[in-house]
Amino acid sequence: MASEANMTSGGLLQKAAEQQTGESNLTPSTPSGEHGSGGYAQTQPLSRTLGLIFGGMVVPFFIVMWFGGVFLGENAGYLSAAVLLLSAGATWLFIGRPAPASASTIAIGMSFLLLLSSNFAIAVLFTGEMSLGEIDLDEDDDMIVVKIRQNGGSGSYEASVSITHGGSNAYTSTMDISIDEEDNQGDYGLLKVPVSDFYNGNALPSTDYVMSLEIDGNSWTRTLDANHLTRTLTGVDVSAAPSFSTQDCDGAKNRCLRGIALGVSAGLLGASQEYIAPMPLADFDLKVTMTYEGSIAIDYPDVSVEHTVATWDSSGGAYGSGSTYIGLDAATMNLGGSTEASDVSSTIILKEDWEDVGYGCYELEIEGSNTSPWSDTVVDHTTYYVYEETNRDDSGQYTSESWMEVNSC
Repeated sequence: MASEANMTSGGLLQKAAEQQTGESNLTPSTPSGEHGSGGYAQTQPLSRTLGLIFGGMVVPFFIVMWFGGVFLGENAGYLSAAVLLLSAGATWLFIGRPAPASASTIAIGMSFLLLLSSNFAIAVLFTGEMSLGEIDLDEDDDMIVVKIRQNGGSGSYEASVSITHGGSNAYTSTMDISIDEEDNQGDYGLLKVPVSDFYNGNALPSTDYVMSLEIDGNSWTRTLDANHLTRTLTGVDVSAAPSFSTQDCDGAKNRCLRGIALGVSAGLLGASQEYIAPMPLADFDLKVTMTYEGSIAIDYPDVSVEHTVATWDSSGGAYGSGSTYIGLDAATMNLGGSTEASDVSSTIILKEDWEDVGYGCYELEIEGSNTSPWSDTVVDHTTYYVYEETNRDDSGQYTSESWMEVNSC
C-alpha cells in the first residue's frame, strides 16, 4: 500500500510539475513579424537613417536634376520627381517600414518635401561650376552675345571683359551678369557687347579679335568669329557687259551695240589683289559713273548697301527694280537697267539713254565709301572700254561694232 501510495504520490507530483512547466510555456508571445519590425525600428539609429536618406534620396535626385536636362530638356523635372519618390519609398522599405509617426518616417517625409519643393534654394547651396558657352552675333542689335553656363543654381556676378585687335587693346569693361535663363542644356546668363564699341578694322589672320573674360574666379580666352567682324570695304570692281542687236543698226551694219549691263563687286580684297570676298555684315555706299571723252555718259544713282541689301532710286524703272542683294554667296551684283537682254541674261542701259555717246574710249569708275562706325575710308577702281566700228567690207563700210575692255584710254 505504501508503495502504491508512493507511486500515486510520485505520479501526482510529476504531473503537477509537468503542468507547471506547461503553464510557463503558455506565456503570451508576440508574433515574430511584429516583434522583428517594432524592435528593428526602435533600435534603428537616426544617424543611419539620415545616411540612407542622403545616399538613397539626395544623391540620386541631384544626379538626375543636374544631368537629366542635357538629355530630356524641360521634361527632366518629371524624371527628378519620379526618382525622388521611388528613392523615398525604397529608403522607407529598407529601414523596415517604420510606423508613420516614427522619427525615421518623419525624417524621410520631410526630406522628400524639401527636395521636391526647394530645387531653387538647394541649387544655390550646391551651385555647379561655370563654363563658357556659345559666342554668337545678334544681327538685329549688332551685338556679340556670350553665354555663360552654370549647372544648377542662379546668382549675379561681376564680369570683366576685354577685347584685343591684332594684339592691341580695343575694349575693356566691367559688367554684371545674372544666371537667370535656362535651355535644354541647363542654366545660363548672357553678356552683350555692341560691335560698334570695339570694332577697329577687319578681322584678318594677323589682326584677329580675342576676347578675355573673368567671372567669379573663372577666366576664359576666345578668338571671335572673323565673319562677324569683317565690316570695312577694301575692294571694289565694275564691269560693263555689251548687248548686241542685229536689227535697226545704222548704215550697212548687221551687228551693233544695243546697250550695256553693269555689274559690280564690293567686299574684302584678297591678298592676290584680284579676288574680292563677300562681307555680309558690312555697310557701305557705291557710286558708278561712265564718262566719254571727259563728259558723263552714265551717272548711275547712288547705291546704299546695308547687311547684303542694296538699294537705289530706280527712276521709274530706268535703272531696274531699285534693289538687289550682295554679299550672301558672292561679292557681286548687277545694277539694273530699263530693258531685258537675253544675250547677257540681265537688264541693260540702252545706248540711246546715255547722256553722251560716240566711238572711242570710255572710263567706267566705281567708288566705294565705308559708312560709320566701320570706317571713313574710300576705295575706287576704273575699268576702260573701247567702243568702235569693225569689219569693213569691200565698199569701205563697217558692218559691225565692238565693245572691248582695254588697259587704259
